Amino acid sequence: MPSDSRTLPGGARLITSLLALSLLGSSLQAQTPEQRRAIDAFRDTLQSITDSTLLRSREERLLSSAQRTRNDPFLHLRLGQLALRQGELGGPSHFDDAASEFVWAADLAPQWAYAWFGLGLAEYALGNRLTITPEPRSPAREAWSRASAAFTRAAVLEPGLAVRLEELARRALRDRAPEKAVVVREALRRSSLELKGGRGARLLLALGRIQRETGDTGALASFEAYLASGDDRSLALVELGSTELLAGELRGMTAYLAAASDEDPLAIAEYRSDLLPIASEAELADFELSRGAARAEMLRHFWQMRDRLELRREGERLAEQLRRVLVARREFTIVAEDGAERLDDRGRIFVRHGEPDDRASFTLPGVEPNETWRYHRGGADLVLHFVARQSPSDFRMVESVLDVADLPIELTAPSAGAPPAWGTSNTEQLLRSRSAIAPVYGKVRAVPRDQVAAYLDQERALGRRGIQVGTQSDSYPLRFERELDAWGSLLVAGGSGAQPAIQVVFAIPGYAVEPATGAAGIVYPVRLRFIALDYQGAVVAAVDTVTSIQLSAPVPPNRSLLGRVAVPVRPGRLLARAAVQYGDHAGTTFAVDTLTVPAPGGGELALGDLVVGAPRGRLTVPLGEGGVVALSPGGVVHRSDGAELGIEVFGMQAGERAELHLEVAPLDSVHQGAALRWRPFPDERATATLQRPAGAPPIVAWHESLPLKKLKPGSWLLALVVTDPAGRTARREVRLLIQAP
Repeated sequence: MPSDSRTLPGGARLITSLLALSLLGSSLQAQTPEQRRAIDAFRDTLQSITDSTLLRSREERLLSSAQRTRNDPFLHLRLGQLALRQGELGGPSHFDDAASEFVWAADLAPQWAYAWFGLGLAEYALGNRLTITPEPRSPAREAWSRASAAFTRAAVLEPGLAVRLEELARRALRDRAPEKAVVVREALRRSSLELKGGRGARLLLALGRIQRETGDTGALASFEAYLASGDDRSLALVELGSTELLAGELRGMTAYLAAASDEDPLAIAEYRSDLLPIASEAELADFELSRGAARAEMLRHFWQMRDRLELRREGERLAEQLRRVLVARREFTIVAEDGAERLDDRGRIFVRHGEPDDRASFTLPGVEPNETWRYHRGGADLVLHFVARQSPSDFRMVESVLDVADLPIELTAPSAGAPPAWGTSNTEQLLRSRSAIAPVYGKVRAVPRDQVAAYLDQERALGRRGIQVGTQSDSYPLRFERELDAWGSLLVAGGSGAQPAIQVVFAIPGYAVEPATGAAGIVYPVRLRFIALDYQGAVVAAVDTVTSIQLSAPVPPNRSLLGRVAVPVRPGRLLARAAVQYGDHAGTTFAVDTLTVPAPGGGELALGDLVVGAPRGRLTVPLGEGGVVALSPGGVVHRSDGAELGIEVFGMQAGERAELHLEVAPLDSVHQGAALRWRPFPDERATATLQRPAGAPPIVAWHESLPLKKLKPGSWLLALVVTDPAGRTARREVRLLIQAP
């Protein structure tokens, strides 16, 4: 009869059982599937029990049975599971009891994988509760060494336990305890070496995954061995490709997509898992309905289109997605009471948009844990607020930074000559804590009493937009070590003959660039990247060039370096993006723009972009055949100078006339939901008759200089409407910011 190994120290317990296994060999019967299912059911029942008294009652009944059947390994397995659960509920000494029971079970049935797996869990838990010291033979490390040896033996006897070992290692990584994950990783490595051939395939798969998540360079070799095992070629290719991509090898996209046309359920599940966090409902439906080669093409198009729109090399967006998912699982996973896992809202946004450019938080008694993230997106920043109300780590999105606490919004009476102070100082502090996130938060002290409601509406609208854009899009823009703070725009203008064009215009602050000296004087070399895609993802036009801007004198710090590049395109509805770079480390990526490029001879009345210029403008934008507008970036003009306007008209027949008129509507006084108050532009030159002479090119240009003295300074919306003889109309709108002289 086996000795009572509960009297032995931990190391001796394990050595004794390993020796028993080597002596008895494979003549003893392995654990049957029915026995494994029974133990799993018993363990699941225990997991639902949180009353330690009830557990002790069950233990007493089992111990009573043990007096009569001391040599029943199944009984000792159940006692071990009971002790494990008691330890989880706060009794660390029970882990030692659990180890003893599992050793006893292993002595009696050395071929039972669950005995060894239970022993590994007990020793693993003991190591977790001991102090970790640098010494290699510290008690914690010795316990983990015993756990790894037990896990190894369990996996050799039952390779299917690789799934549980993989999850155990992932849980350690989520708990920010990589040293615990290494314990499991080493068990998988040793067991995979011991089990050659097909039986060890599942161990190789789990090993490769944990190696990848812990940064072990052996992951690629493990997946190559898994591919060679022949267990699941399709899944192996997905894992191989993912590993190469995460290592920065973009050629991994080829391996990743190689199995996309296979009808392999596990591989398809991996593809779906990678799509799910960012794909739209239509894209997911497309994936679900596709089969074979159509599915492979759908996946290639999905990732390729994102690479192109982000001005990146093929495979970069997918590689970044895989990296983000790994990080999000470690940093933002919430585990529910039933064991289900999900990402909190920070994790959802992280997977879609990556690391934020700025973070802010506010700590004060009565204020829940909170964070605000800002993403710099080419002049249209994305601001998102999170608060943890239900648990300290479960962060949810809210519209306003004021939603993180229940603070009253009150104002004190203003003193003479001073703006009002916020009645609750905590409210003001909370708002000001985000002053580095967006300008609206830095202005809180200067808000007049009668504009508080409008201010709060503006702040909430910023957060509402953040939620809408943040949860319905994804991004991976080019990042530079230094932001140029450049302005840029894409304009449908400058078409020649029957060929429409897009003008890529940009303005870089003088303080952000240092000129170079060339043979012709001062030279500013600016790298411009531009791409335009149709809605099927095909490249319509692409530019990657260095344009040397030559000037007679350096650009002053308070002025801008201006540039323009013309790109001929074909008609259609396009997605386009541009980026400017100066030197190796500074640049700005502009937001994705949707452009409608009309067909010059298509017979359908349509307009290019309405270009706003001013006499002081230093950057000319061509219009049709010979016309130009001196562009004013952002539509900013001085009231005393007047404005220059220009546009291209498409679809007019030879000899045909069309009527044109301008309308304006003030924006400063418009509140959310209010209708714009349009009226005719107050100048007779804002109405004109256009004609396309016989034999003239199909693109007809109009440009005019208009006075602004009848419009007060402020923000306006300007609309140009063209009507042809058949009564068809086309309309273009643009913002106009009029500054006082």
